[in-house]
Amino acid sequence: MRAIPAGILIAAIVWMLPQAENASFFVILIFTWLIAAGDFTHIVAGSVEMAFLAVRGDLGFYDAVFGFFLPVLAGNVVGGTVIFTLMAWGQVRHELVDAEKT
Repeated sequence: MRAIPAGILIAAIVWMLPQAENASFFVILIFTWLIAAGDFTHIVAGSVEMAFLAVRGDLGFYDAVFGFFLPVLAGNVVGGTVIFTLMAWGQVRHELVDAEKT
């Protein structure tokens, strides 16, 4: 469940960066800080930690794949997809209503 908010925050970064211009660094900094502060999990950042644990022998293949990679990837995709869908719908909803009236 901690992967869904991370997916939402990363999707928000992607959505905000084109308008951020000179503040791009700070947008990325603030949102990645929020991910860390909230103790959320992200597939990219967590992959490094899981690889380190696997190399040290502290984490087996099954635990890495089924205990981290697949659940976190699914949560990130769900979170990112939900926020992207809501934002895209919010931008075009008036056009959809107008199209239904004609």
